[in-house]
Amino acid sequence: MAENTHGIALKVLALFLGLWLAAMAIALPQAALEDDESGMVLAVFPWNLPADGNLLRIAAAEGRPIRSLLGGRLWLAQSDQPGFVENLKAAGAWAAFTPEILIGLPQGGCFYISVHPPGPPRPHPPI
Repeated sequence: MAENTHGIALKVLALFLGLWLAAMAIALPQAALEDDESGMVLAVFPWNLPADGNLLRIAAAEGRPIRSLLGGRLWLAQSDQPGFVENLKAAGAWAAFTPEILIGLPQGGCFYISVHPPGPPRPHPPI
C-alpha cells in the first residue's frame, strides 16, 4: 500500500511540475521587454555560451553590467541607449526582462550578506 501512495504522490508532483512548466512557457515570453527598451534590465544568456563572455556581450551592446546571477547566465545590466534590448539580443542574449521579475526570490541568506556589501547594486567598473 505504501508503494501505491508513493506512486500517486509522484504522479501529482509530475502533474504540478508540468502545469508550472506550461505556465512559464506562456508567461515568460509575454514578460520579455520589447527591443526598443532601455534602462536597467535582466538579460538572460544561453547556457551553451561561456559565462565569462557574457560580460563582454553586455559591453558590446553598449551597456554597463551591474550584477551577475546564476553563475553569469543572468545579468542585471543598464544602458540609456535606445534599443538596448535589441543590442543585447544581437550580442547573444535570449531575452531581457524588467528586474522586478526577481522580486521575492531569496538573495542567498547569510552567504549573500557576507559576500556582497549592503546597499543598492553598484555598476561594474569599466572594462
